[in-house]
Amino acid sequence: MNPRAVSLTVVAFLLGGFAAGGIGVRVIREVSTADATPLPLSATSTSAATSGFYQVDPNETLISSTALVPSSIEVAGDRLAIAYDLVSLAPRQSVAFSAPDVVVFNEDVAAIYPRRWVIETPRGSIEGGPANVDARVARFDVVEGFSVDEVESIRIVEALSPYSVEVPVTLSDADPIVEVVPGVTISLLNLSDQGSSTIVQVAIDIEDTEVADFFVSGDGPGWRSAVFEAEGRRRVTLTWAGGPLPAEIPLLATGSVWISVEGPFDVSLGGVR
Repeated sequence: MNPRAVSLTVVAFLLGGFAAGGIGVRVIREVSTADATPLPLSATSTSAATSGFYQVDPNETLISSTALVPSSIEVAGDRLAIAYDLVSLAPRQSVAFSAPDVVVFNEDVAAIYPRRWVIETPRGSIEGGPANVDARVARFDVVEGFSVDEVESIRIVEALSPYSVEVPVTLSDADPIVEVVPGVTISLLNLSDQGSSTIVQVAIDIEDTEVADFFVSGDGPGWRSAVFEAEGRRRVTLTWAGGPLPAEIPLLATGSVWISVEGPFDVSLGGVR
């Protein structure tokens, strides 16, 4: 599957669709040092190595609030591999992830996803990148006999940053499907009575699970619980105990999407070559 990145159109969608609900969206725009007004280094998109100042390493590339630092470059057969570290410059804090009862710290979650890279060589441009969000190696297909010395420049042409989303939605028999954000929908599967309670089953459909993750819970009083039906299945079972179930069922979709950070970003290999 060719994953579809959640672009900055998500921001426009959220601003237009959620403004009435008080949901704010903020995206850090990377600013080039070529701009007329000087800005602090943390707000620039160029590598700190070119300016003589840096946050964690002379050969870092700053993307949003994260420093990307190459640690090695090597060629094995027809594959070029660039290993790197990601160092978050943001304050340490706990964040909810996937489900309300799962809490991790931001140092355990990738602050950026450098998804697509391009290297320039005398033979032409070669595109590559890491296998997934958790990977720390960008890989490129090269010809046999390719040498590291042939690499003239490296750029990250697509970088993503996570954004937390909380969206109130309603489902009903008349409108059983709702789009939370582009590429993510929630649908009503089944309603069943259980004593004085009502069991509500919903499905979460995510077009690209690499760049989006969501959970659904009840919105407001009257709800008891919300649990995934089974591991690996994006179906949630909720229990309503607030009397007759409303015709429009109030739910809350919470999760995260990866949105594009304006680039591209030059990568320095001065420390590994």
